[in-house]
Amino acid sequence: MTPDFALIAAYADAQSGLVQLSERARLSPIRQPWLKRMAIVERQALARLDGTSIDDADIRIDGRGTIIPSPFDLTRWSHALSERITLDALLNDSAALLAWLGIDLDMPDEGVLTRPHRPRPDIIAAIGAWRQAVTAAPPAPPLLHSALLTHSWLQIAPIGEGDRVAAMLIGGRWGPGRWHVPTGGLVALGFEHRKAAWKGAGQEAFSRLWLDAIIAGARSHLDLEMRLRAYAGRAAHRIAERRRPGRLKDVIMLAMIHPRLTSNRVAKMLSLTSAGAIKLLTIAVEEGLLIEQSGQASYRSYAIPVAMTRAGHDIGMAGTDDPNFWCDDAQISGPKLAS
Repeated sequence: MTPDFALIAAYADAQSGLVQLSERARLSPIRQPWLKRMAIVERQALARLDGTSIDDADIRIDGRGTIIPSPFDLTRWSHALSERITLDALLNDSAALLAWLGIDLDMPDEGVLTRPHRPRPDIIAAIGAWRQAVTAAPPAPPLLHSALLTHSWLQIAPIGEGDRVAAMLIGGRWGPGRWHVPTGGLVALGFEHRKAAWKGAGQEAFSRLWLDAIIAGARSHLDLEMRLRAYAGRAAHRIAERRRPGRLKDVIMLAMIHPRLTSNRVAKMLSLTSAGAIKLLTIAVEEGLLIEQSGQASYRSYAIPVAMTRAGHDIGMAGTDDPNFWCDDAQISGPKLAS
């Protein structure tokens, strides 16, 4: 049998992209805001896949760095984004798999996080058929096997609703999730960038498209890190030029993490007065480091002038000579923002 060199090359590129993500997450001076932004972008990609959307203004991040699901987020099975599941349970424990997605079939109906319309016995039987199909397949390396898991789930559709999202989460956990950086929506983001006809593809074609989507999703995240790093370099330069920067650095760090920032949140996170927070935000706008979004007075929101996807407009920014400028957030009072 002649080796498929194109498939081998695509696999190598996909794995290389994931390795680069893992390394960048370890070494980047702005890894903290980048990882949060990356998780948000993946959530939004999954929402679009499920026929809904999440606006930046509806996303909150608490003092521990946890992304708080918006009450307006209607994405099905997004419960899995904040939970963990072992690879063994993913394939061999139907109840654990469904609980990870937000459905616990061992609980009474009123205790179920989300209850699909399909009868429980039918869901369990369909998951059994899915498990049989993937078990019967020949061994494959993780990224190709994750494509098989996803494609088989799409074909069988065990839950009967939201199966596209469930399939992406399952395949994402088995494949890209091994590198610990993607949060579940990497491939959905990649499919968006590639604009490929993956929904009706056969197994072989789907596997190729899956690898291409991993490559595109990884590149999108790496590009985002470069844009954030360029912005951080420009911000560091502006802050260093000021004779009395005060807590401006802390405000910019918060703005890089939070999609939208208000004076109330700045005052709370940095233990400042409302007037002090508004003054810092005003300085940041005057320096061109923040953009005023909407609202009035203390309800006005601000955002950094950085596009979160490659489709957006990139702006040239000067760098900084200090690679550790953004690595120390010890000046931010209250709970330390998780990385």
